[in-house]
Amino acid sequence: MTELNVTTFKNGIACTAIDPLDRAFLYGDGLFTSVSVSDGKPCLWVHHLHRLEQGGNRLSLDVNFKQLESDTLQKSALLGNGTLKIIISRGNGERGYLPPNQPAVVYIQLFQQEKRTDDIVRSPIQSGVLTGQLGQVMPQLVGLKTLNRLEQVILRQELATHGWAEGLVCDVNGLIVEGVYSNCFFLVNGQWWTPPIHCSGIMGVMRAELIERMQAEDIPLYLQTLHRDEIGRIEALFFCNALTQIVPVSQLSGRILNVSAVTTLANLLF
Repeated sequence: MTELNVTTFKNGIACTAIDPLDRAFLYGDGLFTSVSVSDGKPCLWVHHLHRLEQGGNRLSLDVNFKQLESDTLQKSALLGNGTLKIIISRGNGERGYLPPNQPAVVYIQLFQQEKRTDDIVRSPIQSGVLTGQLGQVMPQLVGLKTLNRLEQVILRQELATHGWAEGLVCDVNGLIVEGVYSNCFFLVNGQWWTPPIHCSGIMGVMRAELIERMQAEDIPLYLQTLHRDEIGRIEALFFCNALTQIVPVSQLSGRILNVSAVTTLANLLF
């Protein structure tokens, strides 16, 4: 296994271990977000901060977001280029589900890497629809990137068996929701759609950025999805997240898609 070049800070202080009583470890009691850092600056930071604030409020986590933002900007400058991961835990607690009333613990991890590419649109990939499905979660958790990612762990294993870089994932009703680790946008009858996040799925920061830019440019976008049996209606498709940005799909289940439509859209937005 390749050793990762990663530095971890706990409430701003370098650390090398997690306490076995930390509720992030015991129950997945917390949130996280992964931020792309370029030239010492956190990309899409407004959306990342909003995601954490929204999640913190829904989970009743006591987070000093002013300090978190200050630490993030400082650590981004230290990192230079790479990925900065923010993990918010409720902190240590006694045995049992009832959470303690205390300030949350903030971990920041720095993953060093070479300067990221300036290309918003990555090389096209082949993809398909996975058989694994997303379950419906309690309304309070819909859209949040909590520390419980077992669904994605299972789906990522299936994805590896296909050899695809990413794949479409449906919910238990067979409706397309997202990718394994990305949101998705697709073209149907010449119109751009992105699945609504109602019963499952993640409110991704790149998804939020694209929605804002399309609204600003008066480009119609419909919060609508398809059943897996209707994927033949998809004319163009791309995946997106904060780290990979826009990834067009050239073939979906062996069928050729319109990559130029994705490129055209990206050129209008960036």
